[in-house]
Amino acid sequence: MEKVVFTTGGTGGHIYPALSIAKKVRKKGIDTLFIGTKHRMEKDIVPNENFRFVGLDILPLRSIKSGFKMITATAGAIKLLKKEKPAKIIAFGNYITIPVLIAANVLRIPYYLQEQNHTMGQANKWFYKGAKKVFIAFENTLEGIKEKYKRKFVVTGNPLREEFYGKNKQEERRKLGIKDDERVVLVIGGSLGAKNINEAILKKWKTIMEDKRIRLFWATGKDNYEASTYRIRDFGTAVVEPYFENVPELMAASDIVICRAGALTISELIQLEKPSVLIPYDFVGQKENADVLEYANGAKIFTNETAEKAIDEALSIVRQASMLEFMSENVKTLKKGNSAEIIVKEMGI
Repeated sequence: MEKVVFTTGGTGGHIYPALSIAKKVRKKGIDTLFIGTKHRMEKDIVPNENFRFVGLDILPLRSIKSGFKMITATAGAIKLLKKEKPAKIIAFGNYITIPVLIAANVLRIPYYLQEQNHTMGQANKWFYKGAKKVFIAFENTLEGIKEKYKRKFVVTGNPLREEFYGKNKQEERRKLGIKDDERVVLVIGGSLGAKNINEAILKKWKTIMEDKRIRLFWATGKDNYEASTYRIRDFGTAVVEPYFENVPELMAASDIVICRAGALTISELIQLEKPSVLIPYDFVGQKENADVLEYANGAKIFTNETAEKAIDEALSIVRQASMLEFMSENVKTLKKGNSAEIIVKEMGI
């Protein structure tokens, strides 16, 4: 039986795109194996999705000790791949993928890369020249690639959970009990929330509550819920939770989204054609991810220090139907379709 090895790990941004593709591969009756590190979240997430998983002892390359562990892990990866005999390998970036990619080169196993962010990570930079194909989320990533290698690159968007496809805005609004004349503002700061965004929302709380047409859905983050809500006396129609389990539905129903600029969040906004106000973190390439939408006139970017202005801007845009439509149409031009399906096809699976 044909077999595909997935190497990924470290963060949800690396793991969930891999799982989206692996589920498509599994439906075709093809065997799969995940290889990651035994120290990070993939060791729990991947087996919970009923995929085989092997965790190597890999650490970030920051010391002599981690260098030796990388060498040992690479030897282990070579031994493992000799035993498993995969037809193809696909890697999703970061240091965790290095041992398997070195092993793929040693054993001459064809490999593919997937890059979630606008700016390519170091591991993918090291290995893309030997890849069969490199699947990138954003067209702008090609700007940093030498002309002779561009033929390897395929712009696919990021693989997302199936729940983000096929959503209808009006249907989701009906399910959530949102009135036709209400304007929905969705605020999400990531799994841990965003303190700066939360504080800005609180300072603008009276303004938000005064406009009865605005319906706020606000995820404070698990660790920030009590601190963000204990001063609020009147919640009005606002829905405030530590986090939302139904983000695809809420995002589909929303008119504008206030959020960070992680790679998958940007791709979710594109898939659902959502105008947004983005407050990127100052690290991990979020500003460059946000630029993708701002350059297309589909988003406005603010900093942590100007978070209050970001809320004001979102409240202004959400009252302007023509501006919402303009931004949404611009975001729509960035859509690529179901990325996982495109990648599986491009890999010849």
